[in-house]
Amino acid sequence: MTNREFYVNVLDLIDVIESDDPTGCVDTKAMGDKARELIAALDTRNEKRKGTETKDKKEAAARRDAVLEFLKEHEGAFTRDQIAVELDMDAAKVSGACTALVKGGLVAKSEIKVDKARKMAYSIAG
Repeated sequence: MTNREFYVNVLDLIDVIESDDPTGCVDTKAMGDKARELIAALDTRNEKRKGTETKDKKEAAARRDAVLEFLKEHEGAFTRDQIAVELDMDAAKVSGACTALVKGGLVAKSEIKVDKARKMAYSIAG
């Protein structure tokens, strides 16, 4: 359960407590105020994080750039394994970079035959 889910559940419980506790023995106002305050703090923190680029995002961007540059410099279609060998990268990370580049419309994906097996290959789009 995330912190947000917890705070939302607290707010939901406050509604139940208020309907079941007409005497007001539980300070539901303070509980609700605190839960809303903590949710607002989560929202503020998450907004700040949107603008920052993490180490992983920077590394992923560098991989995409390297794959794109490789495909621009070499004619034809290449499998992720071929690209990985040429760029000395992990094949799974090359696959992620290629997928992002295909979604961005910069790289085209096709099927080719390699050693009697059909594999996905990537080339410059257009």
